Amino acid sequence: MATFALIAHWLACIWYAIGSTELPHKVARHLNEPYLRTKNGSITAGGPSLKSRYVTSLYFTLSTITSIGFGNVSATTDSEKIFTIIMMILGSLMYASVFGNVSAIIQRLYSGTARYHTEMSRLREFIRFQQIPNPLRQRLEEYFQHAWSYTNGIDMNTVLKGFPDCLQSDICLHLNRNLLNNCAAFSKCSPGCLRALSMRFRTTHAPPGDTL
Repeated sequence: MATFALIAHWLACIWYAIGSTELPHKVARHLNEPYLRTKNGSITAGGPSLKSRYVTSLYFTLSTITSIGFGNVSATTDSEKIFTIIMMILGSLMYASVFGNVSAIIQRLYSGTARYHTEMSRLREFIRFQQIPNPLRQRLEEYFQHAWSYTNGIDMNTVLKGFPDCLQSDICLHLNRNLLNNCAAFSKCSPGCLRALSMRFRTTHAPPGDTL
């Protein structure tokens, strides 16, 4: 967005420069109030302030590169029309790039929520298709919600299969570090033994209320 605003600022300055260059030749036709200029053209007096002219230029460039404009500020000379055409082409590319990336970022932020609702819908469709009674249905949904809150929908076994055994053992050792460090039964084990044991651990999720 900062790049978008910076480019709009540059285009506004170019738009104002085009108008200032053509000002001495077409004052009577394009201006609603008179401008007073010195002979050498170095000073312009009368009319809107410099701030107002910049805001108007920036308003025109932003309305052009983000849409088709509103017509209250429009190109009149050939140079302005050519520059406006270039801005429209550039604006369409910028609009697609910048706001397309924003949409992708928003989708990534909510991708986990979308996966949760998709899996929950599949579970409920399975329950309806198999005509599972209400008590068992409630247990299935509670188990799914509990397991999702713990794993966020990530199957650890599937993830581990994509790595070699040496990395799998390091990952399992890290995941089970609290159990291995706090349990007295493992206090005398060698690092190699702990790595081998961590590879054998399996995590099972039990919903609240189940008997272990």
